[in-house]
Amino acid sequence: MKSIVCLVSGALLIGAGAPAVAQQEASSGSSANAPTTKGTPVDPASLAVAHQILTIAFPPEKRVQIFGSHIDLIVREARKSMQNLEFSKDKDFQAIVDHSTQRMFDELKSSLEGALPDYFESMEHAYARTFSADDLNAILAFVKTPAGQHYFERAPFLLKDPDVEAATQRMMTQLAAKLPEITRQNKQDVADYLARKAKEEKGAKPTA
Repeated sequence: MKSIVCLVSGALLIGAGAPAVAQQEASSGSSANAPTTKGTPVDPASLAVAHQILTIAFPPEKRVQIFGSHIDLIVREARKSMQNLEFSKDKDFQAIVDHSTQRMFDELKSSLEGALPDYFESMEHAYARTFSADDLNAILAFVKTPAGQHYFERAPFLLKDPDVEAATQRMMTQLAAKLPEITRQNKQDVADYLARKAKEEKGAKPTA
């Protein structure tokens, strides 16, 4: 049973983390010239423009809804990916997993409202550091157009497109299939470490 629980936890972590990792890699790329300006001061004028961009692109009154829909998608895809695992035929255990999963993400959703202001303030600083003043003004001009507003409004929901959902499910199913071997390797690594540590401690004890 413990091994099954580990499998469930791993599936949930992969389900929640894989899209974020993929997005981060896509944004940063593999270039050695990626900016490393974390913590550097930002120009107040650029910060003001960044604030305008994000306020128009992601209206504060809609942010909880937008991010909440992403969490709902993660829950749905995580459940689909677990249907192919060994415990999926145990309906009683599956009900426990479903309840636990839903409870975890419900708690996450309930914390969004308090967390999002800090998140978007940080994003404003990121925009101000990453883009030049000319870039920021161009982005602001775009987001003020009907096409720009529609793009920023709908872009977060592209993950719900049927083709994207299907691709996400294929990716997560592939990852879930690797969990048993990953779990086995992790257990072996821990066991090897504990055995080595015990041997070292035994050798360090003074002889009588």
